[in-house]
Amino acid sequence: MMKPVYRRADRVSSEIREIVALVLSRFSAEPALGRLTVIQVNLTDDLKIARIHYSVFPGDEPQHYERLLARYKGLIRKEVGKLLRMKWVPDIAFIRSLEIGESSDPQPDSFDSHEQRGRKKDTSSLMDELESGR
Repeated sequence: MMKPVYRRADRVSSEIREIVALVLSRFSAEPALGRLTVIQVNLTDDLKIARIHYSVFPGDEPQHYERLLARYKGLIRKEVGKLLRMKWVPDIAFIRSLEIGESSDPQPDSFDSHEQRGRKKDTSSLMDELESGR
């Protein structure tokens, strides 16, 4: 029986997704950012760039959120760096995922291809550590 392949980029991207969701939900400078939903994070194999896919609620103005994320990108990255416990904090890029019914290219398929293949559920989550530490 072969062991499943665990890529470091997959593990780190999962942690980044949890951290960004937590940071946005508790971001006091701009409460509207708490309404965003972090869908997935794609991290390059060298861990230098994290592409954070997010969605907005139907009826909300997507351009408003794009401006807010561009404005607070550095501050969000700084907060991610504090909680990530890595030597190098990846550069982050926010990418809006389209709502159901909007037409465009399909979403990246790299998330479900190797992410769900034979992965064992991790019982200790960074989110649990963050919540217990507060």
